[in-house]
Amino acid sequence: MNNSSHLESLAETISAAAKVISGYCTLDESPHPSLSPDAPSVVLPHTAPEYVRQARQQLLSAAKEALQVAAEPCEYLPMLAVQYQYIACIKWLAHFQVFAAVPLTGSVPYSQLASICSVPERQLKSVVRMAITSGCLCEPQPGEIAHNPTSRQFVTLPAYLGWIRFMTDFYMPVSSQMAEATEKWGESEQPTETAVNLAMNTPLSAFTFITRSREFNKLFGGYMKGVSASEGTAVRHLIADYDWAQLNQALVVHIDGGPGNVCVALAEAFPRLRFVVQDTAEQTNQSRSFLKSQPEAIRSVIEASVYDHCSAQPIQNANVYLLRMVLHNHADSNAIRILAPLVQPLRSNPDSRLLIIDTVLPEPGQVGVLDDALQRYRDLTMQQVFNTKERDLTEFQRILDATSDGAGRLAVQKVRRSPGSALSVIEVAYESYANANGNRNGNGAFQEFGY
Repeated sequence: MNNSSHLESLAETISAAAKVISGYCTLDESPHPSLSPDAPSVVLPHTAPEYVRQARQQLLSAAKEALQVAAEPCEYLPMLAVQYQYIACIKWLAHFQVFAAVPLTGSVPYSQLASICSVPERQLKSVVRMAITSGCLCEPQPGEIAHNPTSRQFVTLPAYLGWIRFMTDFYMPVSSQMAEATEKWGESEQPTETAVNLAMNTPLSAFTFITRSREFNKLFGGYMKGVSASEGTAVRHLIADYDWAQLNQALVVHIDGGPGNVCVALAEAFPRLRFVVQDTAEQTNQSRSFLKSQPEAIRSVIEASVYDHCSAQPIQNANVYLLRMVLHNHADSNAIRILAPLVQPLRSNPDSRLLIIDTVLPEPGQVGVLDDALQRYRDLTMQQVFNTKERDLTEFQRILDATSDGAGRLAVQKVRRSPGSALSVIEVAYESYANANGNRNGNGAFQEFGY
């Protein structure tokens, strides 16, 4: 019997995971993780083996849980106060362009940096030293400020500055109105009865409000670029989480596929595949312009086509239909309307699959506390902004069941999520009620892989 405490168990997990990461870095001759100015821009390269990336996720969650276990209950509120001050400091640093004023290599004195940015030196010290405790920037020697890997990204990836601004100027005031929105509208699914309407004093839906606001539209563009470049939504996870190679010369239809960048990445990795990117007329024009900039080998296998996702699917013979980060934008009633046109092609082609790429909320205790928190923050954001939600597996199957044609239904076959990915790949097939065996066990439980 193991008599060690939960805190000791967490410490052992942290130690074991750290040894896995350090061992990999030594064998790979890669720099070891650090917050020093000369540390690499990533803790692990994306080519690191899955067990190493999984160890990093275990370390992160165990470290967060160990902090919670060791903290006194009376320290809970002060720790929350630290979090909002972190956000205030990052906004301040971005507003006064401090990140851009710090040299990418070497350091700069506080006095010189304050002069460059036209800010009081005392305030600069307070803000920077608070930011350092969050892991952003560093002070390699007293009075000298330098970049570390975290702060450097705000210079090398300018879209991250848009992410900061959108988070502080839009998401923060919106989230603060969540209680008031519930008080006023309860369980409403209407896109014009959200915390956005209260925080921004607008009768418009969030999407309409953002697109009509020059300031927020620009910030939202930067935010989306930043999110797209982040680890959690990297397209390489989609490439790894499904067996694309076995499709050979298959046809892939990406519904609401935006500019087509996902299909470009898939085409680069699997040149024998063919693609159709479906979206609105306006987005399709942008997609065609984007695809023209691609090499001929890519352009020749990707077509952009206008399609309303609630209408009959014009392509009935695709091998794979993709819905990536789409359903979470819609309440259940609209999500069902998007799924319904896919029943017929999946029924007609038993080997065809629908891949839903979205956040899948875990059951309590199913994943580490950090992973859990990151997924639930996305769920709350969708609720506060759009009156929609992220879904757990049961909720996904419920909306799939609602598309039943009487003879069968769309059913989840497998779920896969790579370490570090915010999105799961949900593989869906048409399942006849007469042959409801599929990839389910006797009590109807899902087969889950890497989740």
